[in-house]
Amino acid sequence: MNFLIYGLGSIGRRHAGILSEKEGNKIYACRSGKSVSNMPEKFPFTEIDPSDNLADYEIDGALITNPTSLHVESALRIAEYGIPMFIEKPLGKDLNDIKRLQDITEKKNIPVLMGYNFLHHSGIKLIKKLIKENKIGKVISAKSQFGTYMPDWHKNEDYKKSYASNADMGGGVVLTSIHEQNYLTDFFGEVKEVKAMKTGGNVLGIKAEEGAEILMRHEDGTVSNIHLNFYQKPYYRNCQVIGTEGTIYWDFLFPEVKILYKDKTEIIKTGRGAFELLDESYALQMHHFTEVIKGNTKPAADLNRGIKDLETALEILKQIN
Repeated sequence: MNFLIYGLGSIGRRHAGILSEKEGNKIYACRSGKSVSNMPEKFPFTEIDPSDNLADYEIDGALITNPTSLHVESALRIAEYGIPMFIEKPLGKDLNDIKRLQDITEKKNIPVLMGYNFLHHSGIKLIKKLIKENKIGKVISAKSQFGTYMPDWHKNEDYKKSYASNADMGGGVVLTSIHEQNYLTDFFGEVKEVKAMKTGGNVLGIKAEEGAEILMRHEDGTVSNIHLNFYQKPYYRNCQVIGTEGTIYWDFLFPEVKILYKDKTEIIKTGRGAFELLDESYALQMHHFTEVIKGNTKPAADLNRGIKDLETALEILKQIN
């Protein structure tokens, strides 16, 4: 299969590396050359000009992995050719041209997969399964936390120059770390009400929000709480779901999910190691994308999901700013 990657920053290289491992896959790339990363690519690819006629390359699927502010513009370009596409989360930094993209993809029946790799993570998938099986009774509330120290993300890069550090490029903790909002919505349904406050102030000196506390009421009545920040040491990511009969607890750093009851605790192993499971989630996501391209399955998170998540995130940003 032939794949086109729009943007070869760290996430673009990760996806391209996975796809290049399958024999017969060919990688084309459009890039600005302005990435703050100086890491060499570890896979073969052919660079093409963004103005080229993409029909000449017989592209089977396109991946949009450039800065968030360029996602929709790039997607519209891909949509001209009717090419199935993968759009890294979030969909964009605002709603400009979103309706146009939606209309074109629906008219041409172009499948779109949003890049929420945690939907393919064994821990998150197990939590969803346990909720559906009523393992903790009726769910009342949930809490997810993600804390990371941004300067440690990529040691060879100036973090203040990255898109995640600049609101104008679609950065900031709310959009960059939209995974928690997405999977909680996947668990409990659409967000019907949201409240949010900014935290952190200006710890890192970036041009975007560094932290947020978010409350969401979902359509099934569950109230979820999300804490996000870019200034925490050490790295921390977890999810807690509280029900009438017990509590489900997952910590990203441990390959297991716990079910805590009044008199006992069940521990379900999900794999060998935290970062192996993370790598697996990305690999499963790319496999899923190839199956979407072939028409064998529907996107786990389609364009409409990306739009609704973005609308909620923009309401959060409106409240904290």
